[in-house]
Amino acid sequence: MSARRPEPGCYDPDVVQERLQKILSRAGIASRRAAEKIIGEGRVTLNGATVLEMGTKADPARDDIRVDGVRLKPPQRPVYLVLNKPKGVVTTRKDPEGRTTVMDLVPAVAGLFPVGRLDVNTEGVLLLTNDGGLAQHASHPRYEVQRVYQAKVRGIPEAATLARLRQGVRVEGERLAVDRVRVLEAEHNAWLEVALHEGRHHEVRRLLEAVGHPVSKLRRVAFGPLTVRGLQPGEYRHLTAEEVRGLAGRPASPPPRARTRRTPLEPPARPRRTRGRA
Repeated sequence: MSARRPEPGCYDPDVVQERLQKILSRAGIASRRAAEKIIGEGRVTLNGATVLEMGTKADPARDDIRVDGVRLKPPQRPVYLVLNKPKGVVTTRKDPEGRTTVMDLVPAVAGLFPVGRLDVNTEGVLLLTNDGGLAQHASHPRYEVQRVYQAKVRGIPEAATLARLRQGVRVEGERLAVDRVRVLEAEHNAWLEVALHEGRHHEVRRLLEAVGHPVSKLRRVAFGPLTVRGLQPGEYRHLTAEEVRGLAGRPASPPPRARTRRTPLEPPARPRRTRGRA
């Protein structure tokens, strides 16, 4: 049994309808692609009817939408936070071992979740949101949202080693590569800046260990337009509108046009009549 659709001619301009996969994504249930799979498995009902058509639309504020029998709450206003994740904090919603998680450091917001993972010993920029669509866009390699890390490594890599990192290295059968890498400090051990656009499991640590320079400290200093400038470890802030647009791949709003004052034109001077002498 498929979900009922509105009768022709019953369009209500006050009802805002969206595709169900978008509604599920915004509610933090799953990404849009995963939401399509959930719908295809017949796990979603709309006003009591099982949804079978992928393009089905609904109004989350009025319709009864359920996943596995559990009703979706009307989506709240999207929330976007950037956290300066401290070392020793786990990037997960709940930890079975009872360790401190990133969710303990931010406000309790329905559907809020961390985008991607920073391992327990890595610190720095972490995005949290309840907007599944933006999370999908920010984390998918296709959209090339750049991650920038600073890594303290053992020893000082030679130029040839840095070139290998750019060209790509086989690690456990997987080809890993960086977009760019440079040495920031070089004494007994080096600090490197590493930039890449994928978020594979422990990618920076695995890469650097594979070329003979294991990581002792790692922090993410940028995620797309986001930085933790001005945030102490454990502190967070809300994203600006420009940062949200940048992560969503939308162009920044143009700067306001400067107003120029027009100087009123003076009326042309009338030519003076000169009287000739008689």
